[in-house]
Amino acid sequence: MPANIAEGYARSGTRELLHFLSISAGSLSELDTLIELAQRLGYFDETEELRKTPDDVSGMLMGLQTSVRRRLDS
Repeated sequence: MPANIAEGYARSGTRELLHFLSISAGSLSELDTLIELAQRLGYFDETEELRKTPDDVSGMLMGLQTSVRRRLDS
């Protein structure tokens, strides 16, 4: 995710940044799935903080996407 965000930021425009933020959201979804699988396989229990991480990051990512979209609208 961070690499996708960095790559999008280094590109030539706001639309490309939004594209890479979208890719980052997909990567976050993949991570959430892997965490779910690891929990179901017994690598950690449901109470561990790791389960909250994708939700916390998702909120920050959506906020960033909203902020960048506002740049396009202005």
